[in-house]
Amino acid sequence: MAVGKNFLENITVAMYENSFTIYREFIQNAADSIDKAIARGIIEKDEAYIDIHIEYNKRKISVFDNACGIPMRKFKKKMMDVADSDKDRDKEKGFRGIGRLAGLGYCDKLIFHTSARGEEKESIITWNGIKLREIVNDSSQHPSSEQLIDEITNVEYVVADKEDHFFEVIMEDVSFESDDLLDEQQVIKYLSAVAPVPYANYFIFSSKIKEFAKENSFRIDEYNVSVNGNQLFKPYRTILYEGHSNDDKKEYDQIYDVEFKIFKDPMEKVIAWMWFGIAKFEKVIPTVNEMRCIRLRKENIQIGDENTMGKFFKQERGNSYYIGEVFAVDNNLIPNARRDYFNPNPSAKKFEESLHNFFYLELYNLYYYASKVRGAQKAVVNFKKKEREYNSKLQNAGFIDTEEQKAAQKEIETEKSKLEKAKREIENRKKDANANEMYNRVFTEIEKTYKTQKEEPHNVNILQNDQSDKGKKYLTQSLSKYSKREQKLITRIYNIIKMMLPKDMADMVIKKIQEELSK
Repeated sequence: MAVGKNFLENITVAMYENSFTIYREFIQNAADSIDKAIARGIIEKDEAYIDIHIEYNKRKISVFDNACGIPMRKFKKKMMDVADSDKDRDKEKGFRGIGRLAGLGYCDKLIFHTSARGEEKESIITWNGIKLREIVNDSSQHPSSEQLIDEITNVEYVVADKEDHFFEVIMEDVSFESDDLLDEQQVIKYLSAVAPVPYANYFIFSSKIKEFAKENSFRIDEYNVSVNGNQLFKPYRTILYEGHSNDDKKEYDQIYDVEFKIFKDPMEKVIAWMWFGIAKFEKVIPTVNEMRCIRLRKENIQIGDENTMGKFFKQERGNSYYIGEVFAVDNNLIPNARRDYFNPNPSAKKFEESLHNFFYLELYNLYYYASKVRGAQKAVVNFKKKEREYNSKLQNAGFIDTEEQKAAQKEIETEKSKLEKAKREIENRKKDANANEMYNRVFTEIEKTYKTQKEEPHNVNILQNDQSDKGKKYLTQSLSKYSKREQKLITRIYNIIKMMLPKDMADMVIKKIQEELSK
């Protein structure tokens, strides 16, 4: 029984759908090494860093950390053994021993360069991607994976400073098909969301989240990661924007507070915890907001993407009403090889069961509640607006004729019945708010938004059907320089315009004509 050459191809070329994943793999390995270095007293936490350097013109990528490095005696075996990691899966972020080779599918040379403190040699291994692809594509060659590794690797040692301690991954001659890996801004955007980095300092709720974690003995692993000298932060914001890009975006809502939830199994063992933002939930958060949706994380590294938690909601799009994070705590929640979800096991099943009711019911009910409150408040505002429009036309001879006035009167009466229904809805939703703190916050913020728009207008002076039009002024009657016959013709023209065009456009055209005729 043998493991053939295609095994190596599968874990280097075909392993991941998203090429950016290689950065995540390198970072999680560096983070594990930093944890060890801190525990051994090699570095202090605030001294540790992971530095990514991208050189587009040279088509070169390097990922450097100042952690433990690998001793010479362990280097060759550790770097040439594939899928045979000695990491502790209960404590470390990477444990399969395959992620470090992910970059080989995207470059001609993959180089690992390291030194451990106290040693006078640096260890270097070079993986030849060109030769790998040649052998894999040659149907006449059938080496075992061991033979293939010997064929495409070269190990060497060079002089080093005894005080050096580092590990560096270098990708040389990145393929032109993988140009996106050299796009600095795209890499920053990806890693800011995925990597275990701190919250941005402009996210005012970060201290509240960290305090909650501390009070409950939850860890949020954070590391100093930079791309070409730019330190990365999770780009959470309190302001929510609408628009298609950063150039045309505008504020439409904001995060007013954050709430927390701890998930436990039937034995009261903590499985996961989460925070999520409280807003007015105006609509599905547009994609221009980088950190929309509730994200799943393990050891503060994102699992999957922004859509991963959608399956827990009653409506999948419900995930897009929120921002937030679910932190998996249970050690038995093991990310699969692609890190897009967990391996199926009893703990994963308990995880899903514990989250189900909260996501399927409570989070759904929260944004549905907001929709009900907002709809009722809008109905009140719309009625007030129509009242004001009616009064203005009535007082300023704004109606074209009796028929238009009667139609407006009927519309007001119809809207009034909607108003009463909306008022009852608001009262009922207010009772819900009094019994639920989250609902109360949502209700209060929505009410603030619409309060200024609900000014009481003057009493509506509605004409009764038996009232005479004699002496009443309509729009064309102000055109005194025209005869009554001409005024009637103009009225007919206005009615045709009203019939043929949308209301706003018709009103604009009629207003313009009226202005011109009044000169």
